[in-house]
Amino acid sequence: MRHPHPSQITALGAATLLLLSSCGSPEGAQDPAPAEDTQQVDQSTPSPESDPSDQPDETDEPEASEEPEQAEESETPTPAEDQEPDQSEDAASLDFRTDAQESDGFPAEFTRGEDPNHLIDVRSGVHEGYDRVVFEYAGDGVPSWRGEYTDSAAELGRGEPIEVAGDHILEINVNGPSWAPEDPPEDELPSQEYYERDTGGAFEEIFIQGPFEAHSQYLIGLDQERPFQVQLLEDPTRLVVDIAHDE
Repeated sequence: MRHPHPSQITALGAATLLLLSSCGSPEGAQDPAPAEDTQQVDQSTPSPESDPSDQPDETDEPEASEEPEQAEESETPTPAEDQEPDQSEDAASLDFRTDAQESDGFPAEFTRGEDPNHLIDVRSGVHEGYDRVVFEYAGDGVPSWRGEYTDSAAELGRGEPIEVAGDHILEINVNGPSWAPEDPPEDELPSQEYYERDTGGAFEEIFIQGPFEAHSQYLIGLDQERPFQVQLLEDPTRLVVDIAHDE
């Protein structure tokens, strides 16, 4: 039996040591890699606190214009027609009197315009110290007018007497509203009709007739001859009659 030569033993021992040193301990070879992997995860994956996509976005909040829009709706003023636009402050300075009053150039001076006037509304209101009656027109003309007290009234064109409640009649003659055309406006108030009865004010009723050959007549029945004032307002065209409560 041959025994290994001492040189062979030495070479074998060196190889064994080399193999053992290359394997090393598990902790020495494995620890650095997990540390590097953890560091890479921390750098590549932001935490919930540092992720900007998870933070509240100010642009996601309701726009500031939503609340003002609601405020505008709640502050919308009442339409002018609901407030009776003819309650002007100039009534206190009007010259109330019982004698006849008329516009400049009555009866001839009036304009018809491209769209002749026609009566579309009659309304009244009770105010402190006076009643107001408003005759509103459509069209772009400018009528002329005369107001005076009369003992009796008759139908236009026929002369038949007209019964009006009250002991006295305030007669308002208006020139300018068009006479009945072939196709009368749908919104024109009917003629030969009573309006504004039993309002509880200074007058008892109003009777309207016309237009007849560009002339209309409004009769206001009163218990006595009360001071009055007439004025013409524009936009829209309105003939306003104020009647004092007391003489």
